[in-house]
Amino acid sequence: MSIVHDELAGFQQFADEKLRGGEVESLDELFDLWRLAHPTPDDEADVHAAIRQGLEDLKGGRYRPADEVTAELRAKYGI
Repeated sequence: MSIVHDELAGFQQFADEKLRGGEVESLDELFDLWRLAHPTPDDEADVHAAIRQGLEDLKGGRYRPADEVTAELRAKYGI
């Protein structure tokens, strides 16, 4: 079988499981879940680069405590 055929068969199985479980409400949502579960090599490289940058920021003291940021967001959006 070709790679495309194998990927399509995998997507169909994934879609069937999600639809049976009532986990999705649209085709767009289903595709987004598929992409999250099956990232491309470029997607993975982007995530790894962002993690490395975040770690460098922490080491360099460039961060704000999460409770400070969430309090600011709550105040801004009236949550």
